[in-house]
Amino acid sequence: MLSQRLFFGALMIAALLGLLYVDHHFAGPLQLGPRAIRHEGLVVALVLAVLAVMGTVEMGRLAEAAGHAPLRLWAAMSNYLVLMLLYFSHNGLLAPAIDSGPGGLTLAWLIVTFLGTAILIAARERVQRSISDLAVSLLIVVYLGLMPTFLLRIRMEGSVGLLLFFVASVKCCDIGAYFTGRYLGRHKLIPWLSPGKTIEGLVGGVMFSGLVALGLARLGLTDIPMSHSESVSLPPVSAFAFGAVIGLIGQGGDLLESLFKRDAEAKDSSSALPAFGGVLDILDSLLPAAPLAYAYLIQWR
Repeated sequence: MLSQRLFFGALMIAALLGLLYVDHHFAGPLQLGPRAIRHEGLVVALVLAVLAVMGTVEMGRLAEAAGHAPLRLWAAMSNYLVLMLLYFSHNGLLAPAIDSGPGGLTLAWLIVTFLGTAILIAARERVQRSISDLAVSLLIVVYLGLMPTFLLRIRMEGSVGLLLFFVASVKCCDIGAYFTGRYLGRHKLIPWLSPGKTIEGLVGGVMFSGLVALGLARLGLTDIPMSHSESVSLPPVSAFAFGAVIGLIGQGGDLLESLFKRDAEAKDSSSALPAFGGVLDILDSLLPAAPLAYAYLIQWR
C-alpha cells in the first residue's frame, strides 16, 4: 500500500508540475488578427473545472448513500460555470454589460444557482426531505464551486509559483502527518471519525508543512511583483507560520471529508485514483484552506 501511494503520488506530483509549467509558459496573449486575446490561467481553470465536476459526482454519490437526493447535474454545471466565468472575467473575455468584475460575477452566479436549486427542488412536487436536498445541493456548490475559485484566484491574481507554494504547503502536511503518525503515532486524534490519525502525526505534519513553506519562500515562490524593479516576498517567520496554519486547516478539511464518508458508510469517495481514492480525497485538504491562503497571499499583501 505504501509503495502504491509513493508511486502514484509521484505521478500526480509530476502531472501537477507539468500542468503548471504549461500554464505558465503559455500564459501570454494570443494574437487573433488585430485583437490580442488574454488566456492567463487557462490550464489551471480547465483542470479545476474538470476536477470540480468529478468531485461533484463523487459527493453526490456520497450524499445519496446517506439518504439525500441532491441535484447532481445542476450542481456540476454550476460548479463548472462559476470557475470558467471567473476565468473569462479576469481575462476580459465577457461582454461589458454582463461583466461586473470577478467577485461580482461569482456572487451573481451563486445567487442564480441558489434560485435555480430552489426551483428545481420544488419542481419535484414532494415535500419530504426537501430541506435536506436543498441544503446538500447548495453545500456541494459551495464546497466544489465556490472554494476552488480561490485556487484559481491565487493563480490569476498571483502567479503559478504562488499556487504551487500553497498546494505544496498543504499537501506536505498530509505527507508529514502520514509518516509521523505511521512511525511515531501513539495517541489517537479523533478515533470515532478517523481512526488512523494521531496527535503525533498532526504535530509532525504541521511542523513539516511550516518547514516546506519556509524552504519554498527562500526559493522565491512567494514573490509578488509590485513594479518593474521590485517584488514583495514572505519573511521567513511569516512563511513558516503560514505553512503551519494552512497545513492545520488542511487537516481539518481532511477530517471534514471523513465526516462525509462516515455518514455515507464509505471508505473512499471513489476508486478513480489508485491508492488515494477519489478526487475528493485529493481536494479535501486544499478546499477549506484556499480562502485563507488567498486572503493572506493576495488581498492582505
